[in-house]
Amino acid sequence: MSSLKQKYRKKYLSIRSSLSPQERKKKSAQICQKLLALPAWQQAQTVMLYAAFKNEVETADLIQAALNQKKNVLLPRVETEGIVPYQVKAFPDDVAPGYAGILEPLSSKTSPWRDVIDLIVLPGIVFDLKGGRLGYGKGCYDHFLKKLPQSPLKIGITFEICLIDSLPLESHDERVDVIITEKRIITPQLFKKKEV
Repeated sequence: MSSLKQKYRKKYLSIRSSLSPQERKKKSAQICQKLLALPAWQQAQTVMLYAAFKNEVETADLIQAALNQKKNVLLPRVETEGIVPYQVKAFPDDVAPGYAGILEPLSSKTSPWRDVIDLIVLPGIVFDLKGGRLGYGKGCYDHFLKKLPQSPLKIGITFEICLIDSLPLESHDERVDVIITEKRIITPQLFKKKEV
């Protein structure tokens, strides 16, 4: 199974890297606009986002929008026990390159979040229409989501070219509740596609 997953990772990392910086920026903006318009986003007080890495959907504007909306904004920091969410008050001032060169909250400027999280925006290399996602293979988000005492709304954001019908997932792989691409919003648990 893992070798099959690796093939998918390699293929879709390559597909994603084929987007020009201009295309990535434009599509990322369209994805973020859709996310910001969701009632679930507007009602959420505490949102966990991620700082984009390499060719992922860009999130700097989304993080700034959440801060402007006076939400509690959390970003992941990889520590010995796995992902720990930290609250950031300013971006990019409160972050610096950390695990694998990804921007992470500075422990000197931010603090771990121990309270409820309403909504989590997850990165991924490739998603499927059933809410499946493949990350980089370390299982960081899967472990983190399993440990949460509550069940926040999980939203995967991805480019349309990295969305497929079905992925070879295992029982421990966490699924997302909503997937947003530059073209549409998909709610897998209802098995319906909403063209936007």
